[in-house]
Amino acid sequence: MLSGRFSRFVVGVDLGATHCRAALFSPRGEMGNRLEKQLPHGDADEQVRFFLVLLEDLLAGEELSGLLGIGIGSCGPIDRERETVLEAPNRPGWNNVPLRRRVEERFSVPVSLENDANVAAFGEHRRGAGRGVRSLLGLTLGTGVGGGFIQDGRILVGAGGMAGEVGHIYIGGEGIRCRCGAVDCLEVYASAEGIKRTYQRRLGEPKEISCHAIFHLAREGDRLASEVIREASVLLGRGIASLQKVLDPDRIVIGGGLAREWDLLVEPAIREARDSIFVSQRDRFEVLPASLGTDAGLVGAAELVISRL
Repeated sequence: MLSGRFSRFVVGVDLGATHCRAALFSPRGEMGNRLEKQLPHGDADEQVRFFLVLLEDLLAGEELSGLLGIGIGSCGPIDRERETVLEAPNRPGWNNVPLRRRVEERFSVPVSLENDANVAAFGEHRRGAGRGVRSLLGLTLGTGVGGGFIQDGRILVGAGGMAGEVGHIYIGGEGIRCRCGAVDCLEVYASAEGIKRTYQRRLGEPKEISCHAIFHLAREGDRLASEVIREASVLLGRGIASLQKVLDPDRIVIGGGLAREWDLLVEPAIREARDSIFVSQRDRFEVLPASLGTDAGLVGAAELVISRL
């Protein structure tokens, strides 16, 4: 990160379910000053106002004539024609929020709005572990399972903007209903919430425990924890294999909080996937850990603007 100011710059924003992070970037992608704040409880309008104040704080003291644009990655599906956040499952009241218009009216610069998982994949493609390939599938393993597909430098969004919802592909399992309404989505089993839910159900008694603690138990030899993680890994591998068959990316990059459990969760999933994909794909099947960490969303949001300069 650079401590000095840029004469020309863009802003990248990672607008999550509970926190908002924003940073300045030079047109060459160098990161400058940054801010992070927790979103207040309240309705969508209150949170948008808070978000606009955060941007004002970030830009305080900057020469705004040098601001070239603002890129935003937001959780939830995006209506790109109406420039709205259709919904945000973890932000109650976020329905058809005209976020792009609100930001453009306040700062009078072009604003790019995109789904946060797509933005993280775009960041890895432009500046991270996905550099140098034509097609990239980015997977984010965290509270849920997100993803984005990049082809020839463009984010695949689909007819209704819903492409890349990889956490909701069907992979089989125990018939558990997902929050999206479907049954046996990948996210039900291979996310942090899914692993925790499975462990608690198998334990047969109410017990508050974090997903991190379950992995710790598995490393200590706990049989139930090991079994739950092994099953989650198998189902994650099935999901990866299906995506490899359908999308045939040059490379898959996996990030998110659960990627830190690479040896227990991701490596076995890669082996499972390799055994299930087409034989002709196996020699070029490549899965790498994301390299930008928690900055992938910030970088990707900035690159939405930089790529159009």
